[in-house]
This record gives sequence, C-alpha cells and structure tokens, in this order.
Amino acid sequence: MFRAQLGSNTRSTKIGDDADFSFSDKPKPGTSHYFSSGKTDQNSSEYGYDEINIQGKNYNSGILAVDNMPVVKKYITDTYGDNLKDAVKKQLQDLYKTRPEAWAENKKRTEEAYIEQLGPKFSILKQKNPDLINKLVEDSVLTPHSNTSQTSLNNIFNKKLHVKIENKSHVAGQVLELTKMTLKDSLWEPRRHSDIHMLETSDNARIRLNTKDEKLTVHKAYQGGADFLFGYDVRESDEPALTFEDKVSGQSGVVLERRPENLKTLDGRKLIAAEKADPNSFAFKQNYRQGLYELLLKQCEGGFCLGVQRLAIPEAEAVLYAQQAYAANTLFGLRAADRGDDVYAADPSRQKLWLRFIGGRSHQNIRGGAAADGRRKGVQIGGEVFVRQNEGSRLAIGVMGGRAGQHASVNGKGGAAGSYLHGYGGGVYAAWHQLRDKQTGAYLDGWLQYQRFKHRINDENRVERYKTKGWTASVEGGYNALVAEGVVGKGNNVRFYLQPQAQFTYLGVNGGFTDSEGTAVGLLGSGQWQSRAGIRAKTRFALRNGVNLQPFAAFNVLHRSKSFGVEMDGEKQTLAGRTALEGRFGIEAGWKGHMSARIGYGKRTDGDKEAALSLKWLF
Repeated sequence: MFRAQLGSNTRSTKIGDDADFSFSDKPKPGTSHYFSSGKTDQNSSEYGYDEINIQGKNYNSGILAVDNMPVVKKYITDTYGDNLKDAVKKQLQDLYKTRPEAWAENKKRTEEAYIEQLGPKFSILKQKNPDLINKLVEDSVLTPHSNTSQTSLNNIFNKKLHVKIENKSHVAGQVLELTKMTLKDSLWEPRRHSDIHMLETSDNARIRLNTKDEKLTVHKAYQGGADFLFGYDVRESDEPALTFEDKVSGQSGVVLERRPENLKTLDGRKLIAAEKADPNSFAFKQNYRQGLYELLLKQCEGGFCLGVQRLAIPEAEAVLYAQQAYAANTLFGLRAADRGDDVYAADPSRQKLWLRFIGGRSHQNIRGGAAADGRRKGVQIGGEVFVRQNEGSRLAIGVMGGRAGQHASVNGKGGAAGSYLHGYGGGVYAAWHQLRDKQTGAYLDGWLQYQRFKHRINDENRVERYKTKGWTASVEGGYNALVAEGVVGKGNNVRFYLQPQAQFTYLGVNGGFTDSEGTAVGLLGSGQWQSRAGIRAKTRFALRNGVNLQPFAAFNVLHRSKSFGVEMDGEKQTLAGRTALEGRFGIEAGWKGHMSARIGYGKRTDGDKEAALSLKWLF
C-alpha cells in the first residue's frame, strides 16, 4: 500500500558505466533495486524520480524502472475523490480498518504526543469534549505529515518517470507502467513483460527481445523509427511479442536474428498486435528464404502476421539439377561401335581389349528459362572374357568399367551457379554377330552397367552435395550390308557398307535428398527408355601393306520417353526437348590385325558435341 512521502518538483539522475555486457549476464551487484516515481515497495530504494538519463553508457538490471505514481494517483482519485488531501485520509482509513491493532496503537501514540505537548490540559479537554478530542486524534493519525500541503501532495502524485537512453548506450532491464521512454541511437533489451505509455525512437534505435518470455506493450500512439530485433526462434511462441494499443504510424524495421527454419509452419503466426496501425508500419529489414519459400511480414486482422510465399525454382538451380540428372544417366552410355565391336573389320576369331577416351560439351536449357553449359570427360576400358564362334556366327561376352565427370555453369536471372559430378560405372556386355560372305550379316548387342555418382551444386550462398546411383542397360541390333566393292590401285580392296541400326537404352540412375534449406529435391527422368534409330555408312580400304582404313559417317534420330528435370517441394522443372537429330563421322585405322585406333566426332541438334578416341588390341 502506498505510503506518502514528501516530494519535489524534479528529481533526475544519470546512471550507467562503460562496461560491456550481454543480455545473458546477470545484473551487476547493487542493481537489484530499481528506480521509481514513488515508494510503494520496500525494494524501491531509489524513488521520487521523474527522469533517468543513460548517455553513452551501459546498464544491466533486472528491473530498470517502475513508474508507480500515476497508477497510485489513478487508484486513489478513482476510489476516494479528486481532493488529494481528503483522498489520502480516506485511503489510510480503509487501510486501518484491515489493521485494527495498528489503528489502536497509532491513536495511543498520538494521544501520548498530545499529553507530552499539552500536559494536564489535554486530559481535561478530553473529559469535557471526548468526541471532539477523539476526532482530533483520528485526524492526526490519518494525516501522514503535519506539513503535507496541497503543493507537496501534487509534487508526490503528479510525478511521472521519463527514461532517456541515448548516444550509443546499451541497456537491459524491465520497465513497468513507464510514462515515457526516449530511445535514440542505442539498444534496449527489455526483460520479461515491459510496458510503456509513450515510446519515442529515432536514429538507429533498437529494441531486442532476446527470448520468447520477453514482451513489450506500448499504450499510446507510436510514430515508428526503431528496429525490433527478435533474438530467439519465432517458432517458440504463438503469442505476439509486441503490442501497440493505440495508433501506429511511420516505419519500423523487424529483424529475425535467428534465421527461421521450416518456414511453412510459420504461416499465419501473429508477431505484432496492433489494431490501429498503418499498413506499412512494420517491414522486414532483409529477406528470409528457405528453399522455395519466402517469409513475409504482412498486415493481418489485429496486427502483423508472418506469411509464407512459395517461390519458383531458381532457374540456375533447376537447370543444373536437371542437367546432372541427364549426365548421370548418359555419361557411360555407349554403342557397339564405340567398343570397336565391328568384327566385320577384323578377324572374328580373336578376342579383343579396348580403351575409350571421351570428351564433350553440352548446352541445355529448362523450358523457357536458363541454360547450362557443360564439359565432360571420361575413360572406359573393357575386354572379352568369353568367345564362341562357328561358321555362321560369333558370340562374345565381356566386362567393362570406367570413370567420368562433368563440370557445368549457368548465368541466369537467379545469378551465377556451377556444378560438378563424377562417378564410376561397371558391368558386362554381350555381342552376337552373324558371319556371312564378304563381312555382311546381322548383329545383336547388349550391356548392363551399375553406376554411382557424387554431385555438387554451388552458388554464391551455399553448396549442396548429394549422390545418385542406379542401373543402365542397352539392347542394340542392326545389319551390315555390302552396297558396292572394287579394287583400286595395285590390289587395294575397297568396300562400301550401309548399316541400319536401332538401339533401346534403359536409364535408371536416380537420387534425391533434402538440401541445406530443408527443401526436398528429387531428380526426374530416371526409369525411362531412350531410343535411337539411324544408319551408318562406312568405306573399308584394305591396303596391301596390312593397313586397313575405314572412314565412317552416321545419322541418327534419338528420342527419350520422359524429360530429365528436377522436382523441389512438389514443383517441377524439366529440360527442353526430348528428340534430337545426330550426325557422326570419323575414321578407324588398323595395323596388320593386331591393333586399331579410331577417332570420331559427333554433334546433335540439342547442343551436344562429343569427340572420342578408341584403341583396340587383338590377341
């Protein structure tokens, strides 16, 4: 209960020191008390203030200030009337009704004081006019100070506390019912639930709420100008951290110092309660994005709520993921001719070992979006481990393996990004050839491989790593037809062949992961068949010195049943085009049936280019 104390018109103080601290630091010794405008609590050893100044200093306290006199005055005048002198008496009278022993004790002490002052006269007066003397004693008990004038009471009850925090100060502490705070070029960290009637902020004023238990209420109109910093994960609390009960205007910033995760769970959560705020009173100072989602601060019913906006897949990421899905399924793809598996150009009874080097470039784009340029290289090696031949056919089984990698880069609307993948593949193959006159006949070829890759995609802000694995397989068939032959020069035999071909390749390398921003990423295009149909023309020159030259050219049409792409949180982006025309040419040279070398170059209408060097040994 309030005990009246003599007051003055003004009482101000300067506090703080130069020592830095953090909010988690305990208040320094000697600051367990707080500053107040009136004494209503034994802990309020610093009372009667109307101004607290913190200028270029640091101050850390559990409770910074309690502006209790306006509250006391409102209670007393509402309950006992506007005449403060009478109201104080009535308030004390009600107090003594709950404490009859104290009432009797104080009356006794007052009478003793009168007896000491007046002597026997007081007893005589009391006998003659007991009612009058009793009223005199009671009035004396209910008057705290004999010199409590109306001016003194006004000084007490009209005192209001103003806290000024300015000039790069750092202050932590709770304020209760504070009449006014001026925050300028400084940081204030409220503790627990603080409330202010008038808040003025300017010039890089910052208010940081460190935990979900810190709340701030502003009772009167606020004109903005501060940055409100949230030092905790906003998912921890479902209640507004800031409450503005009157009009809010101007512009204030909001900063989430703990970058939120799982943004979708924040949609609709109210951060600020402000029913009378202008639409643009609060705004984020920076973007908060996670994967395909962006966090927004928007006006909602009764304040400002968090909203979540779904974004399109960044074009740079989309095309790189899609290109990596394509590369992982095609880097180790090959045709029978790529292994030097042309028994019509050599002695079919001999087994062979082959080595192939590849290098290529690609230019691929997502539908209507960014394009990625890739550079790949690899090596494959294999050899026959079983051969069976008779007069009419030849069957060979072999093993193969290899290593390949690809770099890619993209410059799109979403900025620059790059990617890299490398991996290994291995498997078996089998080939059957029909042996007819003049090196003609049909053939069937097939292979099966298992592949594993490591992937990396990076942009200016982060790096994503993931893995893929899976099977690829192929079935190919064709016919080697002699079109023309002759002899030129001194016994050099020349033959011209056409070889219609068809190939079906199963592409089954796949992968998926959750990226560093919590987005589910899945590669598209796995589990499909790619078809190739075309014709290969070659001319074989069998020279007398044991050298065979075989220039060749091929034309093919390639088609995939599905598009390669990426799916991120349910949104899909795919590479443009599933059909391409291809042209290849090159030359193969053999020496005395022991070894041969083949070099070739190919180009497709989808922007893919490839060069290859193959070596083959017969034994």
